[in-house]
Amino acid sequence: DCNHDNGGCDHECEEDKYDEWCSCREGFKISTDDWRKCVDIDECEDNTHHEDCHTCVNAEGNYTCRCRYGYELDPITE
Repeated sequence: DCNHDNGGCDHECEEDKYDEWCSCREGFKISTDDWRKCVDIDECEDNTHHEDCHTCVNAEGNYTCRCRYGYELDPITE
């Protein structure tokens, strides 16, 4: 029951008349060990999110780009 302690979900609890399930905010995914827990997605693990970064730094629920010496982030696309 989502009305009781958010159904035990870390982020979002949803339900219909047959079942309840948890979902996660952007930058997180459901844990493979526990369907109620959300774990961080490592956006730096593959090149789909950060192809223009010199160095990708994973952060909780997000990532940031860092530039090599002599470069700076473009403020428009930052």
